[in-house]
Amino acid sequence: MAPADSNIKMEFTVAEAQALRNWLLKPAADGSSTMDNESLKPLMDKLCHELDHRESVANVRHELEQAGLATARLSDEQVASLSARISEHKLRRSGTPS
Repeated sequence: MAPADSNIKMEFTVAEAQALRNWLLKPAADGSSTMDNESLKPLMDKLCHELDHRESVANVRHELEQAGLATARLSDEQVASLSARISEHKLRRSGTPS
């Protein structure tokens, strides 16, 4: 038997991961949630964080493409980095005092 602290790596499509998250977030018959389970909470945190990140990157990619910028050659991490750099800048309207 493998030690309890050894790692298991699995690959899911985004759709499969979303389905798993949705299923795990459904309350049990007794009203309990996976977020109440100290063993499952870190797993749910990781899964939700990864899915939120991917959804955010897809949204930023879509907005950039709507603005006429080609993003097909950019990795998800490049899109995320670009988004972070853009959000650091404060936009001021011309003619408006700082």
